[in-house]
Amino acid sequence: MIAVKNLYKNFGKTSVLKAVSTTVEKGEKVVIIGPSGSGKSTLLRCMNLLEEPTYGEIWVDDKLITPVDPYLHPEIISLSNTYRRMMAEGGDEETVIAEIKQKDLLRKFEGGAYAKAVKACRKENFLDINLVRRKIGMVFQHFNLFNNKTVLDNMTLAPVLLKLKSKAEAEEQAYALLKRIGLEDKAKVYPSTLSGGQKQRIAIVRALAMNPDYMLFDEPTSALDPEMVGEVLELMKELAETGMTMVIVTHEMGFAREVGTRVLFMADGQIAEEGTPAEVFGSPKSPRLQEFLSKVL
Repeated sequence: MIAVKNLYKNFGKTSVLKAVSTTVEKGEKVVIIGPSGSGKSTLLRCMNLLEEPTYGEIWVDDKLITPVDPYLHPEIISLSNTYRRMMAEGGDEETVIAEIKQKDLLRKFEGGAYAKAVKACRKENFLDINLVRRKIGMVFQHFNLFNNKTVLDNMTLAPVLLKLKSKAEAEEQAYALLKRIGLEDKAKVYPSTLSGGQKQRIAIVRALAMNPDYMLFDEPTSALDPEMVGEVLELMKELAETGMTMVIVTHEMGFAREVGTRVLFMADGQIAEEGTPAEVFGSPKSPRLQEFLSKVL
């Protein structure tokens, strides 16, 4: 499970994500839709720390991959000097903690007991992101293949470099994956000789070569010519049918309706509405979602 808890992401004075919380259960196909600039890709990139959240926490399989956010832990806040001072001034516990969170009152140095509690929470729950990324495959808009390496080298580089497979094992798996998408004859060629659709399908199976538990897709068809979109979506549908857990940012509404088990609609940095495809596309509740769907459907 991927758990996103009260996520904020600021770029300077611009707040891109605002108190976003959601969970992705094993086997789910969560599709994220919304207008450009709504925070969709930023949320996805935060899930494997390609973007560092400003506040909030992300947990993968019950392991924390971000720093501890004390604002999510009242038991830690209650050990802070700020909390103790406000309580001594006559506040009650619930009100004091709420005010500390609302006004962001915690400082860098909040006393030894507070620092010890933060450290203990991190020690108990934290897992290095480089270990977690072995579980999470990522597919980008622009393929991100190494143009100076063959398709086969692109697919075997990470498993061999991380000592997850021998070179022979990695190549055997790579050929099997390429055969699955009908591109085994492209193993020894360079990405520059391939079409956009071929590059993106290879980028997907390259991610699969790591045997991930989760696959994240960041608008995987947005850089493709229209006639190439179908072949990439077809591969993603096949992957969904295998039971792979997937989180997909897309503008392909038909695909979202067909493949998604849950749809998140984002607007202005927040999850404005969510539900099954039937609920989101068939009976949208918020005026903002109704307006968006009227333009894209």
